[in-house]
Amino acid sequence: MEQQANIDIDQLSSSVRSRLLHNSPMSASCCIFRVPSPLRKHDEKLFTPTLVPIGPYHRDPEKFQFAEKIKLWYLNCLINRAPTAHTTLECFFTKIAANVNHCLECYGDEVKMERDEFVEMLAIDGCFIIELFRRFLKIIPTSAYDPLLKMPWVRIVLVTDLLLLENQLPWFVLDCLFNLTKSDNDSERGTFPQVAQEYFRWDILRTPGVQVDLKLQNKHLLDLQRNIMLLGSEELEDGDFVPIPRVTELLQAGIDFAVGEKHNFMKITFKKGILTIPPIIILDNAESLLRNLIAYEQCDENLQDRIAAYAGFLDNLIDTNEDIDYLRQKGIVTCFLSPEDVSGFFNRLYNDVHIVHSPFTKVSKEINAYCKSRWPRWRTRLTRDYFNSPWSIISLIGALTILVLTFLQTLYAMLYH
Repeated sequence: MEQQANIDIDQLSSSVRSRLLHNSPMSASCCIFRVPSPLRKHDEKLFTPTLVPIGPYHRDPEKFQFAEKIKLWYLNCLINRAPTAHTTLECFFTKIAANVNHCLECYGDEVKMERDEFVEMLAIDGCFIIELFRRFLKIIPTSAYDPLLKMPWVRIVLVTDLLLLENQLPWFVLDCLFNLTKSDNDSERGTFPQVAQEYFRWDILRTPGVQVDLKLQNKHLLDLQRNIMLLGSEELEDGDFVPIPRVTELLQAGIDFAVGEKHNFMKITFKKGILTIPPIIILDNAESLLRNLIAYEQCDENLQDRIAAYAGFLDNLIDTNEDIDYLRQKGIVTCFLSPEDVSGFFNRLYNDVHIVHSPFTKVSKEINAYCKSRWPRWRTRLTRDYFNSPWSIISLIGALTILVLTFLQTLYAMLYH
C-alpha cells in the first residue's frame, strides 16, 4: 500500500493519455515496408542495397559516398542538358513538397528526417533513377565514361538494388519527375512505366514478351515488376494452398510436362495428364527479387499471395537435381545457376512465409486426384518397361506371338482329339 501511495495516479494517467494515438501508426497508403525479421533473418543481404541506397531506410552518405556523388552528377546533367522552366530544382522541390504528406504515408516505418531534407532526398533519388533509365536505354547521349554503364558488374547490382522492398520511392515522385523532364526523345519510348519495364526487361526473372498494362496503378518499381509478372492472372480464383508431389513422382504417376504460353507467367494448367507451365528465365539474383516480392505481399494486406503461392508451387515440384533437369529439358526453366543452386533456391524461398490463398488450388487438386488413379501409373510402367526402345517392343511382340501360337496349337490339339 505504501508503494501505491507514492505513485501519483493523476500524473501517470495524464502522461499516458498524452501519448495515446488517435490514428493508426500506419497509413492506408503505406506500400514501402521494412522487411519483417522472420523473413530477413535467413539472409540479410537479400534485402539490403549493395551499391545505391534509395529512400530513407538505408540512407547513409558516409557508407555510400560513391553513389551520392553519382546522384549529384546525374542531377546536374539532367537540369543542364536542355534547361526549361520545368527542369529546375525549384520546380522539382515545389511539386514534391505539395505532396509530401502523401509521400511520408507511403513508408511503413517512421521517417526520421526533417521535411525539407526528405523532399531533397526524394528529388535527388528520383532524378537519379530517371536519368539512369534514360542513359541505359540510350534515350539521351551519355558521357565518354559513365561508371554505371561501362562497368559490367554494376548493371546487375543496380537492378537488384532498385527492386528491393526497402529501397523504393513512391510512384508519384518518379512519374512526376519523369513528366517534368520529358523530352522529344522520350515520346518515342512512351510513358514512365514503359521506360521502367524496358530497363528491367532482360534481368533477374522474366517472361519474354510481356508488355506493361498502362491502366495499372503502380505504387513503386517493385510493385510495377509484380504487376507485370501477374498480367493475365486476374481471372484466377484463389483457394487454400494445396501441396503436390515433386516432378519425378508426378512422372511416375503418369503425368508429363509441357511448356506453356510465354506471355502469361501465372497460367499453369493441368489437362489430360499434362501439366503446362509457362517458361521462366532465372538469373543470378532471382532469389533477391522473389524474396522481396514475397516480403511485399506478406506486409501489404491488400495484396494476394500470388508470388508466394507461385514460389510454393515450384518448391513442391523441385526438390532434387533430377526435378530441375527435367524441367530444363522441357524448356520450362532456363537458368544460369547450377541444378543444386536452383533446387536449393526454390526450397529456401518461402521459409517462414504464410500462404493464406493460392491461385493454383484447382490445378493442385486435379493433379493429386490424377496421382491416385491406378491406370495412368500402370500405363507409365508399361511404357517404361516394355515400350522404351525398339528392341523392347520387338521382344514383347515376339513373346506375344509365341503365346498366341502356343494357345492356337493347344486349341487345335483339343479340337482334333
